[in-house]
Amino acid sequence: MLDKRYLTLISLASTNSFTQTAKQLFITQPAVSQQMRSLETELQIPIILREHNKIRLTKAGLELTKFAKQTELESQKIITVLQNDTEHLKMGCTLSLSSTILPKFIQQLTTRSNVVTTKINNTQHILQNIRDGKVDFGLIEGNFNKEEFDSFFVQKENFICVANNQITATSIEDLFNQTLLLREPGSGSRNIFENWLAVQNYRSTDFQSIIEIASPSAIVEFLKHNRGVSFMYESLVSKELKSDQLKKLDLTGFHVEHPINLVFLKNSYFKDTYREIIKSI
Repeated sequence: MLDKRYLTLISLASTNSFTQTAKQLFITQPAVSQQMRSLETELQIPIILREHNKIRLTKAGLELTKFAKQTELESQKIITVLQNDTEHLKMGCTLSLSSTILPKFIQQLTTRSNVVTTKINNTQHILQNIRDGKVDFGLIEGNFNKEEFDSFFVQKENFICVANNQITATSIEDLFNQTLLLREPGSGSRNIFENWLAVQNYRSTDFQSIIEIASPSAIVEFLKHNRGVSFMYESLVSKELKSDQLKKLDLTGFHVEHPINLVFLKNSYFKDTYREIIKSI
């Protein structure tokens, strides 16, 4: 378990206030100040900057908080595993992967854990859940900060342009008079497509109209019954493509493959566990 001073630092980092931290931890404000001075003296690094009756953490203080938070989260997990002699695995998964890759992961995870908890959301939410300890790891297709997170490669997925059967096009420019179906901001799929557009010196706003829909399955259903285009993983629409309910448009210059990764906090104590999970899938 962490020294109480580090727990106080974690709280202070979230409040930027000695008063609010004291209220959160049910201690006095002078006690919070004393703990921080003690930590600075022991480590011989400045942690707190005081400016005009306001405080903020130094760069070293932020890094120390990050380390302390991860240590506390993982120490609690280790204790839980030892107490129950089993793992309780908590995983996150992006919406785009929830109907394709997630089921086989759950099937394998239940062979090694009595309890498997899953949270499904977009890439940015899953990454934040990992930071906050709400999930142990996440299956994501979006980009992530490799200085903050570590990962194991799962597989590559084809990222394609899919459209209503009435639409024909050979280039991205041919589609600008169409309705674009996009996932919400924070979605890995949206980021992949918008990054590709930017390289071509285009933007999503170049399309005639945009409809944002958080659910990939809802986008698929919309395209089956309405004119429009979207960009997603081919595995999400494999049945619709085979049955000719939708069509894949082969656009000039659009050839995108993207890796799917199992992502977790950098320097995690449980890295070997995550490696074993990948090997078993």
